[in-house]
Amino acid sequence: MKAALKRLMSDALAARGYRLAQIADVHALKDHLRFVFADLRVDCVIDVGAHRGDYGSWLRSIGYAGPIVSFEPVSGTYAELARHAAADPGWSAHRMALGSGEETREIGVAGSTDFSSFRSFTPFAGEAFPTQTRIAHREEVSIRRLDAVLDEVVPAGAQRLFLKLDTQGWDIEALEGASGCLDRVVALQLEASARSLYDGMPSYLEALGYATRLGFTLTDVVPIVRDRRNRVIEYDCVLCRDS
Repeated sequence: MKAALKRLMSDALAARGYRLAQIADVHALKDHLRFVFADLRVDCVIDVGAHRGDYGSWLRSIGYAGPIVSFEPVSGTYAELARHAAADPGWSAHRMALGSGEETREIGVAGSTDFSSFRSFTPFAGEAFPTQTRIAHREEVSIRRLDAVLDEVVPAGAQRLFLKLDTQGWDIEALEGASGCLDRVVALQLEASARSLYDGMPSYLEALGYATRLGFTLTDVVPIVRDRRNRVIEYDCVLCRDS
């Protein structure tokens, strides 16, 4: 996330006894992804739930110079993402969500737009992030399967993909929609929750179990947010294909 957004979230969390994960954790993810990208010869990053483009900008800052294909469904944040991508010839942006089917669905756009989701918030989310989780408005957005659009959006010849998922409780649905192209995904990054922020989202054990059954092995776990007792709420998890 951008520095200003990170400071805003950090201040809001601190006021309620929560805190973002330590910067050292982010540095550990940076070092691990640099190794993974080189070791697995990643030739394109699929950035699902791109928000304003924070992840793509971060990838550039750590030295990744290859193609980035970003997906973001919410109109306001997509507009900012598109501006970032337009300045980078190796980065494309697409206004859509990814899921297990082809449909139109209503998304709740939260006060802090990085919390926007197809799912409703749990009581815990409302207590931990009362301002950020307040729904500002709702939008109808298009949902596509990744395996249905992949060849339209990735550069010709890209065969060793890194799939990053940050979909606010929708990661497994996005993975289900990638079933026809997972043979081209050499590694992925997903969010796993120890404390659910969204109703119906899988636990971290369910999410990691699902990815493992698809043939991926956990290679790194990085805390994102901790509660007032220093217990992790969410993790970023990196998994690499077994073969």
